[in-house]
Amino acid sequence: MDYFIEDIGNISINNGLVRIDCVRRLPGENEGEVQLQNKGQVVLPLASFVRVQGALARAAEEMVSRGILQRREAAEQAPATDEEVTAALESFEVDLDEDDESGADTEGESAAEKPKSSRRRSK
Repeated sequence: MDYFIEDIGNISINNGLVRIDCVRRLPGENEGEVQLQNKGQVVLPLASFVRVQGALARAAEEMVSRGILQRREAAEQAPATDEEVTAALESFEVDLDEDDESGADTEGESAAEKPKSSRRRSK
């Protein structure tokens, strides 16, 4: 079974369980306002949460090394508010042609050899 998680809200821990609120971002009534719609929770034992966090960090590092993501220069540049996160996502570029359509292994190719097709994420 697959679940699509658009965004996360609060993360809490109680009795050794980590609860991650899954949310959907909806436009608010005023310009630039965002409303969060609760879509459920992911509940993990603390040890599983730590393993998942490590796996996600390794996946992010792999995406950086492949040029899919770019690392920010300084930690203080990381978005902190919902508005900053939304603005960062709107200007985020993703390499949509990471896997070649033939299924051939392209890990040996350098970034210059790989065809790039980037798209800006739109609202």
